[in-house]
Amino acid sequence: MSSSSLGRVSFIVLRHMRTPIIIFISVYALCILGMVLVPGLPDANGQTTYMSFFHAYYFLAYTATTTGFGELPRPFSDAQRIWAICCLYISVITWLYTVGKIISLLKNPYLYSAFAEEKFIRAVRKKSRDYYLVCGFGDTGSLLLRGLTNAGFSAVVLELDNERIKALDLRNYKSKVLGLCADATVPRYLLDAGIERDKCIGVLILSNDEEANLKVAVSARILRPDIKIICRSTSAENESEILAIGGDTHVVDPFRVFASYLSLIIYNPTVHTLNEWMSGEPGATLDRNICPLKAGRWILCGHGRMGQIVYKKLCEKGIDLTVVEPLVENVEEIADHAVLGRANLENLNKAGLKGCVGLVAGTDNDTFNLSMVHQANRENPSLFSIVRQNRHVNEVLFKKADVDYILQPSLVIARMVLFMLMAPLLKSFFAHLRLLYENDPSKLADITNRLAIEVGGNFPAIRTYILDKKTAPAVCAKLSNNGEVSLGDIYKKPSNRENALKMVPLVLRRGKVIKVLPANDLQLRVNDEILFCMQPKEKIFLESNLSNRYTLEYLLTGKDPARGYLFKWLERKNIVS
Repeated sequence: MSSSSLGRVSFIVLRHMRTPIIIFISVYALCILGMVLVPGLPDANGQTTYMSFFHAYYFLAYTATTTGFGELPRPFSDAQRIWAICCLYISVITWLYTVGKIISLLKNPYLYSAFAEEKFIRAVRKKSRDYYLVCGFGDTGSLLLRGLTNAGFSAVVLELDNERIKALDLRNYKSKVLGLCADATVPRYLLDAGIERDKCIGVLILSNDEEANLKVAVSARILRPDIKIICRSTSAENESEILAIGGDTHVVDPFRVFASYLSLIIYNPTVHTLNEWMSGEPGATLDRNICPLKAGRWILCGHGRMGQIVYKKLCEKGIDLTVVEPLVENVEEIADHAVLGRANLENLNKAGLKGCVGLVAGTDNDTFNLSMVHQANRENPSLFSIVRQNRHVNEVLFKKADVDYILQPSLVIARMVLFMLMAPLLKSFFAHLRLLYENDPSKLADITNRLAIEVGGNFPAIRTYILDKKTAPAVCAKLSNNGEVSLGDIYKKPSNRENALKMVPLVLRRGKVIKVLPANDLQLRVNDEILFCMQPKEKIFLESNLSNRYTLEYLLTGKDPARGYLFKWLERKNIVS
């Protein structure tokens, strides 16, 4: 047990058991002293006998536990028997009191917490794989852990709510996720979670408490200056303070992410389809597309912190938008484009419900969002409805509701953070797609068709590979010996080099130069970073191509190189070809 945990346990035990121990010792001392002082029967010489301290202790040791072995070492006098009766009752009551205190000690939440912390520390120290430290296990943290474990990563969780930690044990993640009920703002818990270990490769701060997130970010940067930090924040002031800590630090604003995602659905539906497909959204396919909805009026219900960002984002895209908001202070600056009041049928009609093309139910109340969409759909059946789902537990209700799109901020954020960790180059790919959508939509359609043909399926895998000695030793060895390896060579089928694996290279980064959808004849160099979109089952073949020099040689030349000493000697003698 660590010194800190040992100190806590000792303090809790001594504080809780101090009085019972004092009473227990005092009662035994009094009883033993009485047995020694009370006169016994006379001996053969007529001299009064007295019990020794050892025999007095031995007698009380078995009598106090209600176990009787008789009068030892010799028969008692009546005075001794009277004192023995008193000792029996007193010691039994003392034992019951002490045992009760021991039972209550075992139920002490602080003692349980100390043992849980020690167990957690030992388990973290035994971790041999890279892992992320996740601070906050709400809806976002839960969904993010699902993606991380599915991608083969490990995680350690700090969460203040003990019920959430209990729920962590019930999750059927692909790998074991360690969790501790602790306040991540306390630096020693970050140390317990192994933030100083090399195996800890990132800190993900996802709680809803702005001040707590800032404190954790600062503590993490001080304890580990080189670690990657991704922090959730909805405050512009907090965001600037978090970014000011420097290093590899990123801030995710759930409201801005939500607004960008909403804008994507309305303004760039094809790009949105690709985003959902790559995210592994259930039911998402590349042939599913929605018509551009930017023409026509939209209604936004709710103009709080998130609604204000959504309104600004959509207005920048030139979308005609009317806001329905019950709080006058929230719509003072946009009074000409707002209807004051709750989003009931009357106020929705004032906002032009019958003539609008779409409605965004974006309040922080799930019941209210579902209710307003239900009313709006009855009034305008052709309405395109987008609903904000705040709590993951309400997923069943939203799936049963008659809505076109469900936007769950926690899910959107989890996907964004996952892409930042797994595929940071994906940002460049989607920036390229947005430019194509605005300038050359036909090329965007070509990319979609290419992905459908060369990858296909409903759940593609997105992976980034760095051509270094650890990830691609065979390729690095070939390049170091002045050999040439093209991009198209590394994802050929090992069984038939004439065909390619079901994957598409999306982005290649070489230093500061980024190439989107690089050509197959591009000559690779050491330390190139390549982002692939692939079928999950093809991952093992690609990694074999990168690491096995015999496989790579076959892909480059079409010949199987000799592997054993005998065959290599025969090949040198031109006996075998």
